[in-house]
Amino acid sequence: MSEPTEPTRPATTPAAPSARAGRGRRLGIIAVLLGLAAVAFWSASRMTWAELIGADGLAPPRTFTVKGSDWTPLLTPLALVLLAGIAASASLRGWALRLTAIIVAAVAVLGLLPALTLLTGDDHTSYAADVIDLPNRYQAVQVDTSILPGLIVCLGTLFAVLGAVVMLQIAARDAPMSSKYKSPAARRAELEEQVFAQRAADEKAAAAAQADRDGGPESAPSPSPAAEEDPGNNERLLWDALDTGDDPTIGPADR
Repeated sequence: MSEPTEPTRPATTPAAPSARAGRGRRLGIIAVLLGLAAVAFWSASRMTWAELIGADGLAPPRTFTVKGSDWTPLLTPLALVLLAGIAASASLRGWALRLTAIIVAAVAVLGLLPALTLLTGDDHTSYAADVIDLPNRYQAVQVDTSILPGLIVCLGTLFAVLGAVVMLQIAARDAPMSSKYKSPAARRAELEEQVFAQRAADEKAAAAAQADRDGGPESAPSPSPAAEEDPGNNERLLWDALDTGDDPTIGPADR
C-alpha cells in the first residue's frame, strides 16, 4: 500500500488580472478628471474676473482688477481637495470610497456657485467694490466682467462630477472580502464546517447505498455542498489548519 502523499501547498494566486486592470484604468480616469478639475479651479482663481472703474472726482478714473481669488477665495482650497481626492480614490474602497465621491461632487457644486453669480448676475458693481475693498474716496462707476473664468470653472465642475461618478462605479464593483483575506481562525472554523459536512454527506450516501443493496427504499445521494467549494480555497484552509498544529479531520469534541 502506498503511503498518502502530502498535498502540495497551493501557490498564492493574485486577484483576477482583468479586474485589477479595469480598476487601474478607472483610477487613471479619476486622476485625469480630478487633475483637470483642480487645474481649472486654480487657473480660474488667477484670472481676471472683472475690471472696476472708480472715480474720485479729482483725478482721471482708475481701473481696479478683480481676480478670481478676490471674487471667491474658495477656488484654490477646493482645487487642493480635488487633488487629495485622487490619492483617496486609490487607497479607499467600499463605503469610504462612496463617501469620497460624495465629497468630490459637493466640492464641484461649491466651486460652481461663484461662477454662476458671475455668468448670470446683472449688476456686479457693488459686489466687485466690496471684494477688492475699494477705497472710500472712489465711487464705483462701471464694472466689466469676463465670462471666460466662469466657463472654466463650469468645465472644472463637470470634470469633478464625472470623477465622482467613476468613483461610485469602482465602489460598486469592489468585491467583498474573499477567504484569502480572512484570519486563520475564521478559515479553520470554515474548514471544520466543510469537513464535517462532507463526512455527513458521505455517511448518508453510504447508508443509502447499503439500503439499496439490502433492498430498502431507494434514495439518491445528494451532492455535498462542500464538494461545490473551490478546491483551491479548501486546500488553503487545510494548510492553515496544519500550520497552526490542528488536524482538520478531527472534530472539536474529539480534541
